Amino acid sequence: KKAIALGLSGNNVEDFIRRSETIAPYLDQLENQQPLGRAVDFLDVTVLKSIADDLFLRCALESTVIRGQLLETFLTRLRRTLLRFAINNAAASPSAMEALTVCFGAVAQQCFINEYVYAQEDDETRQSIKLRDFLLKQLDNEGAEIEPITLAGVAAYFPLNQLPRAERILKRDWPATMSSLIRQQLHEPLEELRDRPTIPKLTAIDGGVSQDVMEQYEENPYPRWVIDTTARYAKEAGDPFRGEILIAGCGTGLHASQVAHRYPSARILAIDISLPSLAFARRKSREAGLRNVEFAQADILRLEAIDRQFDRIEAVGVLHHLAEPETGWRILLSLLRPGGQMRVGLYNEEGAARRSIVKARALVAERGYRPTVDDIRKCRQEIFGDND
Repeated sequence: KKAIALGLSGNNVEDFIRRSETIAPYLDQLENQQPLGRAVDFLDVTVLKSIADDLFLRCALESTVIRGQLLETFLTRLRRTLLRFAINNAAASPSAMEALTVCFGAVAQQCFINEYVYAQEDDETRQSIKLRDFLLKQLDNEGAEIEPITLAGVAAYFPLNQLPRAERILKRDWPATMSSLIRQQLHEPLEELRDRPTIPKLTAIDGGVSQDVMEQYEENPYPRWVIDTTARYAKEAGDPFRGEILIAGCGTGLHASQVAHRYPSARILAIDISLPSLAFARRKSREAGLRNVEFAQADILRLEAIDRQFDRIEAVGVLHHLAEPETGWRILLSLLRPGGQMRVGLYNEEGAARRSIVKARALVAERGYRPTVDDIRKCRQEIFGDND
């Protein structure tokens, strides 16, 4: 985890996982599209434990989104196999059971980070619902024992904080190996929920586009990040700038974290229209011990009402979401002190970085995919199966 935090991010993490002597053979079979036999489905407990014991794989699952198609296919199969193991109460030694439980917990944390986007077979869905219902029944019975692997298995398919009466999970005693999972899926969401009413609201939120964007990010706070890999370098740079900075459209706070680390002596106001995103950002800011940034809810198109001036304004990946981007830009300029600086980042619809997104949108429209969990999964699998 420390290696990832120090900059071993993105493709480097996935390349490192692929070098594992335990995991590489399965990835090679998947890549070469060889017949997937018994070993690739990990049905043997010894084989399964060897994968579960891969420490770096578990750390990566807990710390960063793994995006590679090949690794996703591997992890989807691993999750399915661990679910069967949890459902069937397969026999295993205590050490094997602990390893599989910890691994399943790490897979569950990855699924939470990626918003449960992995594909599911119909039988797998039925089995996950069966395990969830069993967990809920056991939680209703205070004297019933619950195996940790049951909790991990449910968390790999359903966010624990959204289960009925989820607080009952916190009343149970769980081994230390479950603490990271319970913190991610229960303590942190509950902390954010409690925090929402305390977030200052600087402006009203306009209807129309602003309302639509707010609802999108309230349903799916983005990005759901774990580690800011740039913080170390920003701290080392330590710009002495002491002015006031506005971050317009801070989302879940990754941008704010980077700016706060880069300008430790500055006073930073980070605004967004999404309360869930702001609550996420405040929690991450507290975790990092940042004392120079405050968060508030506001609509850029109404920011003139706050009657403040800033030495630096940052609006990256934001203005093009507005109903009137140029109006938003003019309002931000009105808040900039003479001689101040503004940093703006915009999407270029025709640029090279957007071409694949334009194609993906065309595919979604052509096939009639809806913005639902099932259709998002189906669409991704169709893209996976397209060699182009």
